[in-house]
Amino acid sequence: MDPVGPSEWLWKEGAGYYTHTESDLLEKPMLPNERFVRDRLMMRMFREQGRLSRGSKVLEIGCGRSPWLPYLAQEIGCHPYGIDIEPHAARLAQANLAGAGLNGQIYCRDGFDADLNKDLWGQFDLVYSLGVIEHLDDVSNKLRALGHFLKPGGRLISMVPNLQGLNWAMQRFGSVPVLQAHVVFTTRTLRDAHERAGFQTLDTSYVGFCDGFLTSSSGEPRLKQLAHRTACRVLSLCTAAWSRARLPIQEWRFIAPLVVYVGAPSDQGTGKSKVALAGSHSSLCS
Repeated sequence: MDPVGPSEWLWKEGAGYYTHTESDLLEKPMLPNERFVRDRLMMRMFREQGRLSRGSKVLEIGCGRSPWLPYLAQEIGCHPYGIDIEPHAARLAQANLAGAGLNGQIYCRDGFDADLNKDLWGQFDLVYSLGVIEHLDDVSNKLRALGHFLKPGGRLISMVPNLQGLNWAMQRFGSVPVLQAHVVFTTRTLRDAHERAGFQTLDTSYVGFCDGFLTSSSGEPRLKQLAHRTACRVLSLCTAAWSRARLPIQEWRFIAPLVVYVGAPSDQGTGKSKVALAGSHSSLCS
């Protein structure tokens, strides 16, 4: 696998990735929207794969401005926790929870440093990340740290952008440096990375229908950003028209916005449980 390019510049305040301020989020928090196919399918994924109930403790790794921590707290009754290494992103996550009228704990630290997070070991029913691990070199070594956070029976969900096919072309048009800051995962390579880290695979799949706003032109000249946003808007309108026409919505490899892995530390599993879960692959794709 080729070395991934630098990505730290993307998350800095004013870099363009985070377009909301703390004041914006306190006034109008970001939450998932059932009108969007991707959000609707992710809601289903959390319900079916997270095995969450009221009182479950969830931890998001790389949680900056997370819409999912308040969603899981509001809709399921989970206790939300988050970790982000970037101070600005951590403040946005805390503001988004507060804007939704929720209490939660956000830590500004490196979530992949096991020793730094010993105070959180064994506390969580679900640990998840969305758009984080594709920026890491030596990803399997870093993923090992996440197993320490889980309670016995806890699960890990890793979601990365699917930069294959149409999405690769859109990101290539939007910004080459942003594209180079990502590892392009398939379901197979995402599974392999986690299994090398000691996780037992429960499910891997592509999730979501075509998403016009998956890609980014952060850091590009203003005219390039305008052209990219226009292309994203056109693609998004086409997707919405497709959905309104009730045409088939499939989670195809070359247009789905996300690649998703669901697993558990391998010392929690047995051969019998692997057989029982062998049919679960279809749950995210049906």
